[in-house]
Amino acid sequence: MEKKAPAEPPTYSNVIVKDQDTARILIDSKAFAGRRTMIPVTENHRNYNKNAIINDSVVARAQKVADEYHEKVFKLIDMVDFPDYINNTFLNTLGQILVVQTLDCANKVAYADGVKTRVLTLRGDDVKPTGCMTGGVTEHGDTSILTLIAAMHPRKEEINALSKELDVIVARIKATEAIANQHREMTGRLQVLQRHLAQLKNKVNGSPEGLLRQEIADAEEEIKKAMAENENTSKELKTFTDKMKMLEARKNNDKATQAKRKKELTSELQKLESQASKIKDKADQARRAVMNLEAAVDDIGNTIRKYETEWEAKKKELDELEEKLPGLTVETETANGVQKASMAALTEFKNHQRTLTTRVTKVAKECDLMRKEESKTRGKKEEREKEVVRLYESGKANKKHSESLLRKCEWLADEQVHFNKRGGIYDFDGYSVNRGTAELKETIDRIEAIERTLCMKNVSNLDTCEAKVMDITNKREKLREDFKMLKKTIAVLDRKKVDELVRAHKSVNEDFGKIFTCLLPDASAQLVPPEGKTVCDGLEVKVSFNGVVKDSLHELSGGQRSLVALSLILAMLKFKPAPLYILDEVDAALDLSHTANIGMMIKTHFNKNQFVIVSLKQGMFSNADALFQTHFADGHSSCNLLTGEALLKAKNDTKLAKQAQEMIDAEKAAKKAAKKPTAKKSKPAPEDDDM
Repeated sequence: MEKKAPAEPPTYSNVIVKDQDTARILIDSKAFAGRRTMIPVTENHRNYNKNAIINDSVVARAQKVADEYHEKVFKLIDMVDFPDYINNTFLNTLGQILVVQTLDCANKVAYADGVKTRVLTLRGDDVKPTGCMTGGVTEHGDTSILTLIAAMHPRKEEINALSKELDVIVARIKATEAIANQHREMTGRLQVLQRHLAQLKNKVNGSPEGLLRQEIADAEEEIKKAMAENENTSKELKTFTDKMKMLEARKNNDKATQAKRKKELTSELQKLESQASKIKDKADQARRAVMNLEAAVDDIGNTIRKYETEWEAKKKELDELEEKLPGLTVETETANGVQKASMAALTEFKNHQRTLTTRVTKVAKECDLMRKEESKTRGKKEEREKEVVRLYESGKANKKHSESLLRKCEWLADEQVHFNKRGGIYDFDGYSVNRGTAELKETIDRIEAIERTLCMKNVSNLDTCEAKVMDITNKREKLREDFKMLKKTIAVLDRKKVDELVRAHKSVNEDFGKIFTCLLPDASAQLVPPEGKTVCDGLEVKVSFNGVVKDSLHELSGGQRSLVALSLILAMLKFKPAPLYILDEVDAALDLSHTANIGMMIKTHFNKNQFVIVSLKQGMFSNADALFQTHFADGHSSCNLLTGEALLKAKNDTKLAKQAQEMIDAEKAAKKAAKKPTAKKSKPAPEDDDM
């Protein structure tokens, strides 16, 4: 068995690699069979082109063209998923390509005005506006990658729809997250305010105001003590005063004792006065301290009232927050429920998406397996086709070789009736190896015996002659084949010639009749083959006047024969038209009415051709688009274009027409005079005036 050739791997012209070093290694190692374009991912940012994606207006014009075929136009870049880090590379490669379904629509869209862009079909055909077209067969399978993408497109739309549902769910989650965040924020603020209230209480007790209160209380106690001391001192002062009064009473009784006692009392009085002044100073100091403490107490009271006001406001705000707390708790629970439902929906969607991804992966694997199986089948098919072709060619060669051997060995045809007859010399079925070996040995012995009696020169000449005979035979067969081919070609050309003659006869005959009728009203002419013959055998001119057919052209006058010839020539020229015609005095032998008919005929049947006509007849002048007048003076000729009044005069001048007719009559008379007289006068042919 022949070894099956492995399937040819797919070839790609653009290959995306990691970086420039990887690209250099692949190129230096000749990892690919052909030329490849390496695109490093690190150079993706340099591939940016703002015009990489085809304009939406161009897509709209392409869609208008595709509507004629009831098809839709897609951007190839929208049908391919790719990571963002190679975004610019894919945009530059696929951004200017459109995708349609059929090749006819692709041809129409690619060359449409305002589009002029590359178009692919789902089958893999590639149509470029430069005139290049690729398609008709695929290298790696009958299924195009665009067809696979188109088959996955509905699933992609389903995924997009599920993605939109996911976005809605995420948006709802985000909306509930705002409420949950607000609840968490307000709960945090409540806790902060509670901590702040506790701190304020501690602060009031341990703050400078609290200390001032404690000092005020201590100062009040000191004031009370000072007042008590002051009262005690006042009592002592009153006691001493009473003693002084008593001593003064004693003074009168005992002067010496009084003097001594006076000194003692004076010293005691001084002591008491100094103590009283000291006590008075202390009382003043205590009074001032009390005043300062009262001012500080007032400030502290204001501060305390301020803090109490703030505390009341915070307490009120705390009460409001506590009132809102149940509602926020309900909203939080609702938001948590919505979030749980959203998370459940999200989980379900992710599971569904995972299922779809698994299905897509499974389908992709199945497609790969089918593609590989198809490639293997195609390889087997190609091998079988090659084997069939080889066997067919081998059979043809063997048949040709057998035929050549039969022609070379003509005796085989006579001996063929004896083949496979039992006991005969051609008994191939009863032939054995031993018998063949014995016969071969016997034959070799006979050949050796004969070689001793043969002339080797004649043997070599025999080989040369046989080679020449074979060469001549091959040449004869080749000449026979060429002769058959030439006969077939000649037969085809004969058929084409007959078809072309029939077509030319039909066209020329129709134009011939119309032109002749235009030149000679109430007359008709046609080209017909002779009786019992075809167009290929020849044609005759049949002319009729007022329904009477002329038997021969000899019955016509010279002018009529001229008109017949002119009509036939112009009819043939109309079949194969030329850009320019030159007629030199074709109306010289005709009268003015026929000349005018020629001019009208040219304007009617040849309005798209150009004619240059040399004429002296007024009838030709009146139908001309432009007139040129020739002059001959001083040995030189000149030509002038007539315009304006000169042109109108030349077209409408009857005198000029009369002079031209006289000149023609004079020429005819001169020709008749120049003829030699004959013995027997023949009947003159009718002139143009009889036409």
